[in-house]
Amino acid sequence: MHTMGRCLHRAVIGVLCGCSLAQAAPSVPFVPSAAGRHAVQLLIDEAGLDLVATQWPLPRAAVQRALDALPTSLPPALDLARDRLRRELAAGAGSALSLTLRNRADALPGFGDDPTPGSSLMLRSPALEGPYLAAQAGGRVEARANVDRSGAVARLDESAVAVEAVGWQLQAWAHRSWWGPGWQNALELGSNSPALAGMGLQRASASSSDSRWLSWLGPWNFEFFVARTEGMSQPLDPLFVGTRLTLRPFANLEIGLTRTAQWGGEGHDTSAKALARLLLGKGTNADAVSDQPADPGNQIAGIDLRLRCPGGLGCAAYLQLAGEDQGGVLPSRLLGLYGFETWTSDGQDRFFAELVESGCRMPIGRPPIENCAYRNYAYPQGYVNAGRWLGTSAGPDSRLVTLGWVDALHGGSLRLHLGRIGSRIGSYSPLDGDPRSSGRLYGVSLRRSFAWGEATLTPEFDWSRVQAPAGPSIDTRVGLNLRMGLDGATDRLNRSLDARWSGPEPDWPSRFILGTVLFGGALLLDGPADRFAQRHGESASGETLSDVGNALPFVAFGYAGLSWLGQRGTPQGELGFAATAAGVSALAVSQATKLAVGRARPSDNLGSGSFGDVPRGHSSFPSIHSTLAWAVLTPYAKAYDSPWLYGVAALTNAARVMEREHWVSDTVAGAMLGYAMGDYFYRRQAGTAGSDTAARVWVTPRSVMLNLPFR
Repeated sequence: MHTMGRCLHRAVIGVLCGCSLAQAAPSVPFVPSAAGRHAVQLLIDEAGLDLVATQWPLPRAAVQRALDALPTSLPPALDLARDRLRRELAAGAGSALSLTLRNRADALPGFGDDPTPGSSLMLRSPALEGPYLAAQAGGRVEARANVDRSGAVARLDESAVAVEAVGWQLQAWAHRSWWGPGWQNALELGSNSPALAGMGLQRASASSSDSRWLSWLGPWNFEFFVARTEGMSQPLDPLFVGTRLTLRPFANLEIGLTRTAQWGGEGHDTSAKALARLLLGKGTNADAVSDQPADPGNQIAGIDLRLRCPGGLGCAAYLQLAGEDQGGVLPSRLLGLYGFETWTSDGQDRFFAELVESGCRMPIGRPPIENCAYRNYAYPQGYVNAGRWLGTSAGPDSRLVTLGWVDALHGGSLRLHLGRIGSRIGSYSPLDGDPRSSGRLYGVSLRRSFAWGEATLTPEFDWSRVQAPAGPSIDTRVGLNLRMGLDGATDRLNRSLDARWSGPEPDWPSRFILGTVLFGGALLLDGPADRFAQRHGESASGETLSDVGNALPFVAFGYAGLSWLGQRGTPQGELGFAATAAGVSALAVSQATKLAVGRARPSDNLGSGSFGDVPRGHSSFPSIHSTLAWAVLTPYAKAYDSPWLYGVAALTNAARVMEREHWVSDTVAGAMLGYAMGDYFYRRQAGTAGSDTAARVWVTPRSVMLNLPFR
């Protein structure tokens, strides 16, 4: 462990021991956009906002409380910045949908960028924030993070659960973090890799402490977490540990102390003693082979500073140093980040120049030590998550200058890159002679947002050219992001839902005939569809369909449940309850049907007419995934008059067939059952909304009870 890391932990002990016991309600994590972070920094520099700005995420309520403490009257430029931040805080607590369409070329993401090569879909519920508990459910389906791997993966991005005690939040989450003052690069923890899923401890506030022992810190925040990494096999499934203390003891100086580590994994000691050695910094990053068996993990320790120009000038300088090793009493084999930023008097624009030198002993023009930065003998695949660098997207052994402009008025940015990279952009490459592995780089990144009704459209353009020894390599990435809060749609729903709920009763005989015809047709497709799945199920498109379709019903169910819990008593909350109750009931009925039917799955290779030849718990009929998807989405399709949602639910049917988990008829039966449940609860909850005869759910330690009154 570096001496800096020891100093950090001594400071942390003092902080924990002297922390005020004042209680603050927990809240979900908040990360602003680049324009939102510009607003935070502008309010800190020009209005004295009592907050830190080089550590993200922060608890949403911590940012809100600091914003509310500002004077009511501010100059116009600062008032606009406050309004922008208020809008982002409100959006962060609301439900949201984000769709990104882009090709699979790589790029150099900065703060606020989505690094994933390829397309993605994200759905997030409203935040539930009470006096003792805060929660938010989110789900994201995206292309696999490494450009060399096809298919898609589902993650719980933008999900969090937090409880609070004596001013601290114990929290579990799935999100990206940004630790450092840079706008293009963060040496130890940036936004280049997919979201980490972890749990830890964070101060519930980021403002100055009332304690006389801690008031000298100024605004401050501390976070410690342990997270799961993915995509590593050498060793398998290591963990990632992060610790950061951020403080602003002087009005113009913000300081960050950071330590991160890869720890554990198959074949490595993951005992409590090993974790204690890691946290105390004993025997880490061993140089001698004889000391390596006692090495608890691969650690990086660093410090970063941001100093505003004196005399009230609108500029600041910043640096970040991170040591891969220790020499004497200080970190050694340094990686460095150096920057200068300025902003316009009207608060609409920020310009920065940033140099990153990500090679050991590289700072200020020295040549790097090869195969040192972001590498470790015990973790040969590098300092990565899902194959992507956890720190700067430029990767190790790089020297890169970025000139940037943040356009806060239009939510846009322009960045020009020039320098040399020492590894593939964005991700680790095990291939010798990879044409993208190193060479002189030229690049440009451009973003510009446009309002489109209640949605925001952001076209993206990234281009880079690497003059590598094997010849030039050019990456061009073009994308379009659509992001919209769903709470505006909720307001429209509040105005029109009662009228839609009072529609005519369904024609049940006609529905029965239609269902019989559909199920009979599905039986005829069982064999041909399974043969198609055997030929194409393991293709890139087949795997992508499987990942998306399997995750969809559970993401939708989580969203419905959080909507019900967070908005009870409103039309949106009643709609969430209808979807949740339909999902629970559909699961129970479909599971009982499975036990009664006992049909073999396609993967059993017994044929579609095999019944009673497999364990009842392994039964194929009906598909629970399909039943849940249709049950949860049907109330929303009816309430919003959006029949296209049935097409979304059908993705789950196709996924289960492509994986050979179900026959087509299994998924059609599940869809019919789910639709019936969703339609029933939609009408039932609508007709009794706000009355004593509405459906109710009780949760006890040993059961879940659903009451369905009949009239």
